[in-house]
Amino acid sequence: MAEIVLDKVSKTYADGTAAVHEADFTIGDGEFFILVGPSGCGKSTLLNMIVGLEDISSGELKVDGEVVNGLDPKDRNMAMVFQSYAIYPHLTVRENIAFPLRIRKVPTDEVQRRVAEASELLELDELLDRKPANLSGGQRQRVAMGRAIVRENTAAFLMDEPLSNLDAKLRVQMRTAIAKLQQRLGTTTVYVTHDQTEALTLGDRVAVLRKGQVQQVGTPRELYNEPANLFVAGFIGSPAMNLLPARIEDDHLHLPMVDVGLTAGVRERLRGRHSDRLVAGIRPEHFEDASLVSEEAEGHGVRFTARIDVIEWMGSELYAYFTVDRSESRDELQEYAEDLGTVDFANKDGAQVVARLDAASDAAEGEELELWLDTDRVHLFDAQTGENLQNPTGETGEVPAVGASGGAAGDASSPAS
Repeated sequence: MAEIVLDKVSKTYADGTAAVHEADFTIGDGEFFILVGPSGCGKSTLLNMIVGLEDISSGELKVDGEVVNGLDPKDRNMAMVFQSYAIYPHLTVRENIAFPLRIRKVPTDEVQRRVAEASELLELDELLDRKPANLSGGQRQRVAMGRAIVRENTAAFLMDEPLSNLDAKLRVQMRTAIAKLQQRLGTTTVYVTHDQTEALTLGDRVAVLRKGQVQQVGTPRELYNEPANLFVAGFIGSPAMNLLPARIEDDHLHLPMVDVGLTAGVRERLRGRHSDRLVAGIRPEHFEDASLVSEEAEGHGVRFTARIDVIEWMGSELYAYFTVDRSESRDELQEYAEDLGTVDFANKDGAQVVARLDAASDAAEGEELELWLDTDRVHLFDAQTGENLQNPTGETGEVPAVGASGGAAGDASSPAS
């Protein structure tokens, strides 16, 4: 196990392309650390710099206090698991797992012992004499993992999107297997993925990257509840957070579908920090069918009416999609939409909003529904800089509630277009 420290680590190619810009964080000893972001954000490049497959242009990489910038990959004592399995087709499962030990001339009895332990841990005992052609994708990935963990006293495991070639069901199964394996071994693990569900379910902490820059580092709960900026807010969560243009008028937050009264604390926090270019972030689960909201919760939100365009019934819940006016849509949102892989902001008919409702809701396509919005959970962002105005420095802690309890805020109602 090892502590890995990245001190303003950057990678710039000969043509001037900056793949990673001053990554600066510490991966704790024994931590399961995730690098997540969309394709091309620099996460795999950063992983390759840690293992030594890519040179570091500037900054320092330290492993247990030792600067390893100049060390070859073989001298960093790290084990890598690749997306493409990278196992030898002409060797059996047993021979593949044993391969890294054979090339280090480990004694035969020791090789047998370690292979047996890895095989038992990964439930490969019945497959040891098969060749990769006779294995499923999940079994091949377990063989690749076995070849990594068979090396004892490894400083770290590095995994580059190891589940992306598997189908949805296998990904869930392997996700669980990897989590259990890391907990049992306690080895420092750095895991790259573009799948934010993997990031949230696997990681002790997560670093979100965008265009080569680290946007935020934190626990999955911190990233979800306290996103530092618009990109993190929109990237983390499924369905994604709804991002809507907003403005403040007379101590009220004007949203496309309803006005919300601001608490004194939020008014103070925003004083002098905002222009008229704001973005409101609302997670789907912070809406509800108004007929199902308890009296106790009622005072923490506002009601409004929307015409439901599409219903997706998921069994235990349903997703209701509706459209709101986009006349105040900000051009800046289009860039975030492209990075996040969404088209919501480009919709000429309006901005699409998704609400996650209780399965008991009577919501129906093409009909109007009275919805309730939990105003305590609305995030506000600067549309130009993208920063979270209620948690502007990215520090942890409860995000202040936007909506004022009771009064006009609790009674506000306006139809969505």
